[in-house]
Amino acid sequence: MTSMLLHKVQHFLEKASRGEGDGLPPHLIEEFKEMCGFAIERQFSEKRGSKVRMSGVGKPLCQQKLSAEDGIEEDVDYTLVMKFLFGDIIEAIAVTVMKGAGIDIQSEQEGVSLEIGGTTLNGTYDVKIDDKIYDIKSAAPGAFSMKFAANRGYNNIKKDDVFGYVPQGYLYAEAANSTFGGWIAINKATGEWAVCETPLVHEEDRQAALQLADKNIRSVLGKEKFERSFSDEPETYKDKATGSIKRTGNRLMDRTCGYCGFKMHCWPDAAYKQKVTSTANTKPRVWKSDAPVHYRNYKRL
Repeated sequence: MTSMLLHKVQHFLEKASRGEGDGLPPHLIEEFKEMCGFAIERQFSEKRGSKVRMSGVGKPLCQQKLSAEDGIEEDVDYTLVMKFLFGDIIEAIAVTVMKGAGIDIQSEQEGVSLEIGGTTLNGTYDVKIDDKIYDIKSAAPGAFSMKFAANRGYNNIKKDDVFGYVPQGYLYAEAANSTFGGWIAINKATGEWAVCETPLVHEEDRQAALQLADKNIRSVLGKEKFERSFSDEPETYKDKATGSIKRTGNRLMDRTCGYCGFKMHCWPDAAYKQKVTSTANTKPRVWKSDAPVHYRNYKRL
């Protein structure tokens, strides 16, 4: 399916770029308008923060537990809703382009539910193509090239699955009584497309996803004691004179914690500061657990 879908999409977009072809039929344009309108309405009216969600059960358990706790607010930036909107709009573009290119989308934005972990888990999958469930992702250039468009991309995502994409996909498929096909990804900086397929044999991963979801849901709903899942570590560098590894005195948070909106609950003194060991002219910033500057002031550093 990978090569066929990409070939059709690329051919369709190349013709459009040259001003050739018949364009999009009116009904697809109207559908696109409806999808964009729904995205705007949903992002500005939807209440966030349900106890458990199909899209979230693969995330770190500590993050899920804090999200479910009453009285603990997630520290979010004003750009969050914009990021969600970008994802929704790019998904609408992807669906419209695929239909225009002649891809047979059997169903889209279908609500599903699954009895698991002693509760009913609800979710909405993106598209069903060739009897398989695919999740549409908009990706930054780095994630696009290193994961979705890379050789062994599925394994790369599975190895560094900060957002729980793998369990999410298998749960959607299980709830839809279907098979998880993988991800259709678009590089949001360049417009490149990639299809990252699941392996032909993935029963072990499917079972692992279901077991993880069951365990996490029971832990969250059962009010088990909160435990942070990650620790910090010393920031180090290699001394050029001696070749020995030395410590800077700073401590670095786990990279996963940097993506979490509850990081300040676990790391009250955390700050987003320059990585002092970097030799780049513009030093990248990383989350440090020991920095004295408060999170809300980090952008002024």
